[in-house]
Amino acid sequence: MLPHQIPLFKSIFLTAQSIKKNWFPACLIPVFLLAYVLYKNIINIPTGDDIYVMEMFNQLKEVTSWWEKSSILFSQHNEHRIALTRLFALLQYSISGYIDLRWWIIAGNLCLVFVVLLFYKNVEKTPWLLIPTAFILFCPASNTYFAMQNANLFSIVFSLASLHFALLERSKSFPRFTFLFSLLSIFSNGGGFVVLILIGGVFFFQKRYQLLGIWAIWTIFLFVGYFWHYEKTYRHNSLNLLFEQLPNAFRFLLAFLGSIAFFPTLAQLTGALFLGLSLYAFYKRYYLQNPFIFLCLVYGLSMSGLTSLTRYYSDITNALSERYAIYSMLLAACSIIFIYDLLKSNLRSRKYVFGAMSLLSILLNLKYFTLQLRYPEDRKEDLMSKMENYHLNNSGFNCFEVNTLTKLAKNGLYYYRLGKSLHSKAYYDSLNRPLLAHLTLHIDTAYQTKDKLHITGTITNPSIDIEKIGKTYRLWAIHNNAAPFDCTHNELTEPKNDKTLFLNMEDENKHHKVSLPTFAITVPKKHFLKGEYAIYLLFMNDNTVNHSPVKSNIVFHL
Repeated sequence: MLPHQIPLFKSIFLTAQSIKKNWFPACLIPVFLLAYVLYKNIINIPTGDDIYVMEMFNQLKEVTSWWEKSSILFSQHNEHRIALTRLFALLQYSISGYIDLRWWIIAGNLCLVFVVLLFYKNVEKTPWLLIPTAFILFCPASNTYFAMQNANLFSIVFSLASLHFALLERSKSFPRFTFLFSLLSIFSNGGGFVVLILIGGVFFFQKRYQLLGIWAIWTIFLFVGYFWHYEKTYRHNSLNLLFEQLPNAFRFLLAFLGSIAFFPTLAQLTGALFLGLSLYAFYKRYYLQNPFIFLCLVYGLSMSGLTSLTRYYSDITNALSERYAIYSMLLAACSIIFIYDLLKSNLRSRKYVFGAMSLLSILLNLKYFTLQLRYPEDRKEDLMSKMENYHLNNSGFNCFEVNTLTKLAKNGLYYYRLGKSLHSKAYYDSLNRPLLAHLTLHIDTAYQTKDKLHITGTITNPSIDIEKIGKTYRLWAIHNNAAPFDCTHNELTEPKNDKTLFLNMEDENKHHKVSLPTFAITVPKKHFLKGEYAIYLLFMNDNTVNHSPVKSNIVFHL
């Protein structure tokens, strides 16, 4: 019995054929599903990353000159320069007169529409391939309703647009859109640097050598502009352990490539499949058949590789973070088109592959859809509880976020009013009890090398305290002892500052191959040349309460 004669497969085959003939309405289905998830989930209450962007409004309020304002817009946000996200936030505020994160979220998701349109322009001969492509790219992962995480979507749409116009504008006319979109991709999230290299290769193989020379100058200009006064952040360990941990790094990369899946093992298998297909596409010289899809594959692989390099030492579950799953979704969409093109000499297999790919993409979309609709009201209530705790007790958000929200309200920029009381003050008081009353450290070694300070020691608190520390996400906060601890100025958003340096305790210990209650810290000396510094333990989470920083008994200076 042939596959199409089996009742179940026959039903799937006929459905796929029907969808194929009416492909455009089918492509709209995932758009409506995504819109419904947004409707159920978005709320004008920020998460941590959103507040980091909102702090920009406070900074702009404190300066007067246009040069200072421009410097703030293009200043570093962690490792990135997110000028485009900040400019859109300013535009939204200028129109409405208040900060509304919901419009930031909607703008980010509109990027997915343009990504799908770019795919359409490059598969016009087989437009029905947009059906599985749309269901994959319009997947309602968590980054679709977190405002700040949409910076990844801005970066992707402008990166892919740069590639599209570099391939499209083959005439002797100047490819102005390629230059414009590459600029926007660089200052969206930094991902555009991969595109600069790819487009240079495109111009080389097109034998447009004069344009290649101009592109090289443009690349240098963007590179210098991006890294002008750039300060490396110290959240991530250096890459000096990469070769020692190469197996772990490779497993992390595979999981990152396949993060569209939901479990580490399945994600690694999926990532291996995408990697194998990409290498096979190069072997088959697929760049001659569909250069855009080929370049999208290379772009997805490159971005996954670069991101994995700075995060491979983390737990492998971090590779499955939904905010990065868009790269895996991009690889999945490209793989579908590549497989379909690969079977051009076997029409019957093409039909079955189209049906199977459509079914898998629909099931994947529905999986994400049901996940994001499982507890949307609970998620909103959690965010409102954080906000209520902040209003009642100046808690709910961590020390950086509380100070930013307070300044925003004082400056008349953002203030979220709850419609009704959710819990009593006594309820929050019961949650706001500190995890630790004090933190006692014993320093075992402390020494300087040419440019680093090295500290190792032991947490001497009782074992019950050590257990509490081990169960939370925690940071070392090394803060200028002469200033009150408020986290407002820190190296995450302002790498040049000399106030507060954050270090992930787990990552630091893993880097030095020690575990609690032992701890180890390695930090750059240049950060500690302006006075006396204290060590704090900072608990970070997304729950209704964030515990206050705990100052240790250790204060030091160089």
